[in-house]
Amino acid sequence: MTSAISETELSTHAHPVVTGKLSYLDFFGLQAPPFRNASGVSDPFFNRTLRSAQERIDAALDRLDSGLIIVNGEAGAGKTTLVNHLANRRAAHSVVARINHMTLDEPSFLQTLLLAFGRRPDARTRNSSLADRFSDFLCEQEQAGRAVILVIDEAQNLKTGVLEWLPRLMTSREEMPTRFSIILVGQDTFCRTLALHVGRSFKQFIRDQIYLTTLDLADTGAYIRHQMKTAGYGPQTLFTESSVRHIHLHTGGSFRRINTLCDFVLFNACQRGVCRVTPELVGATLKALQWQSTDDAGQTSTASGTKPPIATLILEFDNNATFPLSKPTVSIGRAADNDLCIRDLRVSRYHARLLALPHGICIEDLGSTNGVHVNQTPVQKQVLQDGDCITIDTHRIRFSQPDRR
Repeated sequence: MTSAISETELSTHAHPVVTGKLSYLDFFGLQAPPFRNASGVSDPFFNRTLRSAQERIDAALDRLDSGLIIVNGEAGAGKTTLVNHLANRRAAHSVVARINHMTLDEPSFLQTLLLAFGRRPDARTRNSSLADRFSDFLCEQEQAGRAVILVIDEAQNLKTGVLEWLPRLMTSREEMPTRFSIILVGQDTFCRTLALHVGRSFKQFIRDQIYLTTLDLADTGAYIRHQMKTAGYGPQTLFTESSVRHIHLHTGGSFRRINTLCDFVLFNACQRGVCRVTPELVGATLKALQWQSTDDAGQTSTASGTKPPIATLILEFDNNATFPLSKPTVSIGRAADNDLCIRDLRVSRYHARLLALPHGICIEDLGSTNGVHVNQTPVQKQVLQDGDCITIDTHRIRFSQPDRR
């Protein structure tokens, strides 16, 4: 029996697979592979969220001072593609460098920084001297009328000591104003690092902080159509609407997973000699890859077969919006894969959860940094009563329980 292919292994398969002398590029009349897992594409797909992020980053880069731009988000949300596209557009008038090996200590980071901008450091030089050399480089570029942009990918892996060095690099030792922008691209865990391990000197240099999420269903379909059109496919009906729903369900809207799955779907279609992607074809491909849906949450009933009364959260911090507790477990936190997502650095990635128990609904603190309070009292685990006020940092949530009689 063949073993399941991991997502890491799958990501390396995003290329036109050849069957005999026929690749699916030939079969579908494509000029290039439509679903490459590459961040340097010339015509990337931008939905409304990515266009807004692009405008905000452009505005931050246009400023005449030095600063930090934070781009956080889920894996596969398009962070690196977005930032590389923006950096490439500015390469003609700015000096741009990228670093993505971020498990470095301070001396190694400073040496790598100089190398990235074409300056050869001496490995025996002290950190302060390395920083001075970089300061001289910034002054040279400012005198030449060029801005300097550094992109640091996988920033969640940065050591605290390296983070502390970044504000020092923003200031010229000759006190000459410079235009040095650092774009830090990181996954969800980077939010926690920023909340817990950076000081005021770092935060005062932040120009903007942007969070990107994966695609919704409509944008998943738009992305697939865009990629096929860019690759030279003429007709618009290769992927049916129901197949797109199937793809979105099993990829969660992640660019990376969509690319991997669609690449194998096209290969499968080519092998079968079919010119239309259906849910059945997607399902057969998923079965071969042994993938699971990104949403495996199920519904439960009481022992008597009747559904328990649905309690509700009233989100006082969000204009009293209501959130029905229709699942046996509801997670609360900053990460986008929580059922109730609160975008605040003081809220932990996975802060708390609500559990439907036989004797009522219980809230449990999941080891959060700032704790969970019920009626202003800190709790670890407590059954809620109708009208209880839950506080997560400064975010107030009112619990409403229907009459069980």
